[in-house]
Amino acid sequence: MKVHEGTSDVDVRINEMIHKVEEEFFIGRSNELSFFQEFMQAENPIHRITHFYGEGGIGKTYLLQELARIAKKQQIPFIYLNSQDFTHNVQGFIEYLYATLVSQIQYPKDDISQVTLHDCLTLLNNYDEKIFIAMDTYEHMEDFDRWFRNAFIRQLYPSVRVVLAGRKSLTGEWQESPAWRKVTKQIQLHPFCLEETLHLLNKSGVNDEHHINNIWEFTKGHPLLITLASISDFTNKNYESTFNSNSDILSKLTKRWLTEVTNDRLINIVEVAALFYQFDQSCLSEILNQDIPNRKFNQLTSLSFVRKTRRGWSMHELIRDAIRMELKQRNPDRYELLTNKIVAFYYHRIIKQPTEEDIASFFYHLGDDLIQSIFFQEASIDTTMYLDPIDEYNFHEVEAFFAYQKNNISKSNTKYYNRRTNSSIEFDASFKHNQLESELIGPEYIQQIGYHGASLLKKNGEVIGISINVPVNEQTLPILSKEPVSRAYFGNLSNTDKEYYNVPVEKTTSYFIRYQDYIDPTDNAARSFLLYSLFRLIFSGGKITASTPLKLFQDLLYKFGFQTVPGAEHDDFNEDIPTPTFILDLSGPRLVPYLKQFLQGVTKQNELDILIEKFSLTKREQDIMKLLLEDKIITEIANDLFIAEITVKKALSRIYRKADVKNRPQLIKKIMDII
Repeated sequence: MKVHEGTSDVDVRINEMIHKVEEEFFIGRSNELSFFQEFMQAENPIHRITHFYGEGGIGKTYLLQELARIAKKQQIPFIYLNSQDFTHNVQGFIEYLYATLVSQIQYPKDDISQVTLHDCLTLLNNYDEKIFIAMDTYEHMEDFDRWFRNAFIRQLYPSVRVVLAGRKSLTGEWQESPAWRKVTKQIQLHPFCLEETLHLLNKSGVNDEHHINNIWEFTKGHPLLITLASISDFTNKNYESTFNSNSDILSKLTKRWLTEVTNDRLINIVEVAALFYQFDQSCLSEILNQDIPNRKFNQLTSLSFVRKTRRGWSMHELIRDAIRMELKQRNPDRYELLTNKIVAFYYHRIIKQPTEEDIASFFYHLGDDLIQSIFFQEASIDTTMYLDPIDEYNFHEVEAFFAYQKNNISKSNTKYYNRRTNSSIEFDASFKHNQLESELIGPEYIQQIGYHGASLLKKNGEVIGISINVPVNEQTLPILSKEPVSRAYFGNLSNTDKEYYNVPVEKTTSYFIRYQDYIDPTDNAARSFLLYSLFRLIFSGGKITASTPLKLFQDLLYKFGFQTVPGAEHDDFNEDIPTPTFILDLSGPRLVPYLKQFLQGVTKQNELDILIEKFSLTKREQDIMKLLLEDKIITEIANDLFIAEITVKKALSRIYRKADVKNRPQLIKKIMDII
């Protein structure tokens, strides 16, 4: 081994030791490594540029280091560059590149400041064999991307291959130009699977099954979080932990991700966006009480940890949870104010025009741990999952699904993890229960009730689950009155209730939630997606009924305001305790009162805080607004505050201007619209 001047034997040995440990701890990425092996060996590869991208801490730098080791074993130079290590101008890049090149290829010129781009290109293009140029943290190259691509990469010979790594996928000319698109391969790095997580934890000395399961649930396979959790009190080691809580670990990750955000005003928007399950430009503007310019919103949505969803954008769950926990600890009053404003925001949207997403968001932001944990896994906004309504054309898939289920009956046992409370909620359905359900329901049941209300859950075109919500009408009512599970209620209806349910098919508003099942009973993502889809039933304008012996689902029904129906218990599930029937009556004008009962947590003080922020009220105006909310007249306000009536009138005039109204009735109406 040749040791350059100024490098001691000790330095070399330490460097070799570090590389050995890094190589030993490198986990997974088998597909990426296979691609690189082919990329390295191919004489004329289709792609001359490879770009690995993924969120902060996903392992891009570690991957580049492993690629460098692979190339070294083949005696192929792998020139590692980092966009943060040089000034982003032409001469800064040239000097940095040249200094890195000559440390591996030949000795430098005496005066490196006189080096030109031609000198660098000559070294690279005249090299006898293949050579790799790798640029890490490419997300910071936005101001230098055009020059790097068109002035540098364009002049490289085919023997020089380029590897980039950044947080975001390449956009602009990289995608818009057919030529650049043809020669560039983009590969997204994903979190580790359970097996890879287990492997990494074992190497880190974590072998306890309970600790491993906790870390897996907490990290969702995110490599940096796994590493941080392995040296935290997750493992309950005897020595002092580096991190003392979940929030400490998430805070470490958040600081890394937020290096993308360099503008203080954008930080404020990021903080509010993290409080939303899904957000768009209008809802952020409403909560912040200011118009969010398109430019600023585009900056937000271009961050690597913000992703597009079906109905807007969503922040990565890890950083979302981290920012929320940090804000709640740092400024609990602001946290409460903002969350209450968001709840009120969705409440008023639902009143005007209810949608599935708005109702779901309303319940999410109420903050109930059970509802958030079970209904709002990341899968509920997964664009690869969708419901395919059952009909003749896909009924063969229904038959195949139930055939598979009958041949693969097992106990269902899975856990839902809540990162903020660091607690798990267990779902358990016995083998006996699942076996009985397979006898009670199948393709014939769907044929009986008709296809409407039954859907297959698919992911990338493959069936992974099924949902049956029976519409109650003149066609299905006789069937529901005789079928197990539903007959206890529908078979004993009063004449008034029979008349209510016995409507033409086209007027159906009521539903009986009968069945949800999955190819993989431990697939929490699929379960959450189907449960999330039930939110649309809330604004159907009718009665929703269900019957289940499973305690977790019973708890959820109670959380949503369902009540048990007296006399509608049954033993169709052969349980020791009779199974109740649950009902939620949202017929007629009941939706608004139903939703309003969940707003009891938003106190008068919360309402006042919302108005103070909305109208930018002074201290005097706040005092007057508080008394206005108590329906006091001008004389009473003046007496309570020990001020003149003229002072009250002047303050009211200022409040009217800020609220953009002309008088008190208009102000009261506007306040009611807000709170």
